Amino acid sequence: MRTVRLILAVCIAWLALGTVARAAELSWWSQWSTQDNKKAVLFEVKKRFEAAHPGNTVKLTFYEKANLFPPLRATMTAGSGFPDVFTMDTDHTEFIDGGWVADLSRGFRWENMEPYAKTAWTRPAPGGKMGPWAVAVEATSDELYYNKKIFRQLGITVPAGYAFGQDAFKDVVAKCAKAGYAGFATGTADREWTALYLPTGMLLGKLGGEDTKRLGRGELSWKDPRVAEVLRYYKELIDVGLYAKTLTSMTLADAHQYFHTEQKACMFPVGSWYTGRAFVSPDKGGQPKDFELGMLNYPLMTNGKGQKEKFLDVGGSFSAAPKSPHLPLAIDLLNTFADVDIGNLWMAETGIQTGIKTDPAKMQSPFKPYFEELAKVNKGKDWVNLGAQSMKLIMKSGLWDVWTATINQGMPNKLIGPDEALAKLEEARLKGN
Repeated sequence: MRTVRLILAVCIAWLALGTVARAAELSWWSQWSTQDNKKAVLFEVKKRFEAAHPGNTVKLTFYEKANLFPPLRATMTAGSGFPDVFTMDTDHTEFIDGGWVADLSRGFRWENMEPYAKTAWTRPAPGGKMGPWAVAVEATSDELYYNKKIFRQLGITVPAGYAFGQDAFKDVVAKCAKAGYAGFATGTADREWTALYLPTGMLLGKLGGEDTKRLGRGELSWKDPRVAEVLRYYKELIDVGLYAKTLTSMTLADAHQYFHTEQKACMFPVGSWYTGRAFVSPDKGGQPKDFELGMLNYPLMTNGKGQKEKFLDVGGSFSAAPKSPHLPLAIDLLNTFADVDIGNLWMAETGIQTGIKTDPAKMQSPFKPYFEELAKVNKGKDWVNLGAQSMKLIMKSGLWDVWTATINQGMPNKLIGPDEALAKLEEARLKGN
């Protein structure tokens, strides 16, 4: 009997040691360090994963986006110290080129995601291999928010279709500037794309989705008369007071405060992820409880081909490291997102669209009025899978650099005019960089 008990004890100890050996702590790096509503969803995903995988844990580390990618890139380059799961964003395609993201074509429950979520991340890697490479938790449309109170004080009436014509929109900007407000709350201090929302949106309205993509890919000349018309109109808006004098020193976080807390600007063009920062308590940087948020569409471009089109793009997404020693578990962690309950929770907590399928009938949210207005503003729109930020994905690197230098910096700061900007852009296109 003593021998039997000894054998049983050894077996139990062996099994226990085996369980401990198989247990893993996954490292997960995410942006949104200051956005508690998004963090709450990620903590729920962590909780559900750990409950479904007893003995395995997740160490979730949050960063501000600007501080996340340098160490992530460094660890991937070194081949050690990298997380198992991490934020992937549309303007960091070098992670695909470098082979630093795992192929999610197998093992992930794409049936629980919106079709565009998979399409957006299905891209070629070196050698012609196709993804998808990331899970689109966040999806965003390029929106134009406005301060209802200021509009009311200035006697500005929003058209029934939520969009002003070119002349009327210019008058709105001029009226705001005359009253001491900036037309837009935009800061370019820490982002290369924040002043690109309006010109990119106007190009879409003028050219339509297909020609806008052709322009980005370098297949359409920047000397096209329609493109010139858009940039010349953009200069007119700048000249009457589109941007604040603090444009170049203001960060994205500052711009939020400038718009909804300080209320120094009439409008704010930004992705619909605006709510991720704004729909938190004011002491955490959110908009005041009595702030009157409104929504517009971009101005209707005269004889525009894309007046019914609007940008919708994936935002914050997550990938797995292909060299992770726990890759199957890392994919299981990503799979925890692919659930209608998580999609509903994301929408309810953040007020932002998501690539995860949702069931609005089961959703409870304090942001219901916002969702209703968002639906009204976007009613009848044809979505174009692109955006001001993701234009970088289709532009050749040299062209994107010139686009940001001229349109995100040069023209807004009145350093160059539209004709010079167009000449530089056309030169970059023809060089084929």
